[in-house]
Amino acid sequence: MVKKHRKFPIAILMLEALLRRLHPQHPSRAKIKFDLRVRRSGYYGETQLDYHMAHLPRKNHYIFHDLRLPLTNKDFFQIDSLLLSSSYFMIYEAKNHAGTLTFEEQQMLQTYEGYTESYPNPIVQAENQQYHMEKFIGKHFGFTLPGTSFVVVTNPSSIIKFATHYEQIASRKVIRPLAIRQKSEGFWDHHPIPLLSHANLQKLCRLLLKLHTPLNTNIFKTFDVKKSDILPGVFCSNCQSLSMARVFGTWKCRRCRYLDKHAHIPALADYYLLNGDTITNRQLRQFLQLDSVTVATNLLGALRLPFDGTFKDRKYYLSLERLRN
Repeated sequence: MVKKHRKFPIAILMLEALLRRLHPQHPSRAKIKFDLRVRRSGYYGETQLDYHMAHLPRKNHYIFHDLRLPLTNKDFFQIDSLLLSSSYFMIYEAKNHAGTLTFEEQQMLQTYEGYTESYPNPIVQAENQQYHMEKFIGKHFGFTLPGTSFVVVTNPSSIIKFATHYEQIASRKVIRPLAIRQKSEGFWDHHPIPLLSHANLQKLCRLLLKLHTPLNTNIFKTFDVKKSDILPGVFCSNCQSLSMARVFGTWKCRRCRYLDKHAHIPALADYYLLNGDTITNRQLRQFLQLDSVTVATNLLGALRLPFDGTFKDRKYYLSLERLRN
């Protein structure tokens, strides 16, 4: 049973909005594009992991995708996928790199299109997550639950290699998605005895969900972008230009003359992703490039957003789900 499903990363949506709203010549665009490409690739790899885990034999275990748990008040550890039972737990770390991947004791080398890049060894990364999970369970339940971890290389075109002195260790820990079932069942068979009562297993599941803490990414600080660098306005869905103007109760593109009554909705989604979930009448007018307080009030009213405050200092609460559906 899946206790926690993987959601589409909001960081990807934030980076996409940031690129839409930055000047084409902004010096951070290349860095943002690279990070976005890496995150998209990583998410795709994780969804491949999810697919194969969903087809594991139905046993008395629970699956948690994309967990981020506290080590201290300030430090956290993140797990791509966790399989948990009363007898054991298993951690799966997805890697979707292309090219040739060479696993060495201290690093993983990726050779792709003539370039070689070094990454931290994902086997060690997964084993660290396993260690922290063991400590987490021990802290809250007073004993050690047997665990193991695997690195799942999800890119079907990648080539896996191992350094000669490291092959015996790495070949047991690095697998393809199709091997998830065999590797998982092999570990289950060696740990058949329940160590957690059903009540404590349910308690642990609730604790994992309660303590999960999504990463709050400050993309402005990360990519050296100022709020003043963000381009205001409403995009035309027909010609993709930032050229919509409010005319007689609708939006009209100044470039291609396309009409769209709801063009402000994706603009407000960008506002949410870049500025947060609250907006005032004045902020809406500045972002959508409107002159009329009345028009702004009507647009906000039509969205039926919850709000606080009186008319002059009213603050509206945006919902990304509502704006994107």
